[in-house]
Amino acid sequence: MVFPRKIIVRLALFVGLTVVVILTVLAYHQLSTPQRVALAVPSATAAKISFFALGDQGTGQFDQWRVARSMENVAEKTGDLDFVIFLGDNFYRDGIQSTEDRQWNWKFENMYSGTKLATIPFYSVLGNNDVRGNDEAQIQYSRDQVGSGRWQMPGHYYSKDFGLDNGHPLLRVVFVDSNLLTPESMAKQLRFIEEAFAPSATQATWRIVVAHHPIRNAGHHGETEALVTTLLPVLQKGHVDFYLAGHDHDQQLIVRDGEPYYVISGGGGQSLYKVSKGQEGLLFGKSQHGFARTVVDSSRMTIDFYDDDGKMAVRYAVSRSCTEAASACLKQTMSPTTNRE
Repeated sequence: MVFPRKIIVRLALFVGLTVVVILTVLAYHQLSTPQRVALAVPSATAAKISFFALGDQGTGQFDQWRVARSMENVAEKTGDLDFVIFLGDNFYRDGIQSTEDRQWNWKFENMYSGTKLATIPFYSVLGNNDVRGNDEAQIQYSRDQVGSGRWQMPGHYYSKDFGLDNGHPLLRVVFVDSNLLTPESMAKQLRFIEEAFAPSATQATWRIVVAHHPIRNAGHHGETEALVTTLLPVLQKGHVDFYLAGHDHDQQLIVRDGEPYYVISGGGGQSLYKVSKGQEGLLFGKSQHGFARTVVDSSRMTIDFYDDDGKMAVRYAVSRSCTEAASACLKQTMSPTTNRE
């Protein structure tokens, strides 16, 4: 079949213009200089806190962009986003080299630049791909407030309080570096966690620990035995409510009585893994790109899983007043058939 010359010319022009547009967008993401912003941080006395959590996002590719777009859309719809938590593997495949690495613009600053995401903090931990490069540069980027100033990683491990409930923190989040598994480095982090959740007059209503590697896991990598034997007992002693992780490129919610609730949200942009449905305590498991949304107030915490189209897959909630076993306290309150958001 022979196409008329006019059609061939038009097709060539269309393809050429498309390539130019793509190259222009890529150049913008890599080269444009981010502007410092005035961070919109939640009030220290806030009675409700809302955040997104996702990991394994730092590819700079189309799937990461789709997730970023869906985050922006959901934030606009709900109107209550306070911050984002990155669960590690922020820069594939070999981390970054410095605070001036072009990947900052490409995979973070310009990737999450919508109206809602452009002015809120992004609290981050290191993943296994991050430590292949200069992991200290990610910490320094935060300490020096480089770029927009949104990147928050003051150290390999740190804690942050959010909101207020009857004179004490509504939510305390401890961020740890699960790549540091040597006895000495792990011992320091375990002491830090113990101190953060020790009984006191300022203990938080809700307690969360964030790391890159899962403890319980129904996905590709399986459980992290070193964390099961060392970290889990400390979380149990400190009555930690939720443990958030990435590493597996999927979404999971696992409940084991006597342990924290496990949220895996590793669908931030990298190629996906399958989830094994036979894992003990697996309430939700799906191989999809997306993110988790958490809303906390003094009476309950909700966990929603969204895909990269901004559609909610499921919602679970746990009441602070529930004294039953963990599996009995966690309730599914919305499914795809009832979702009207």
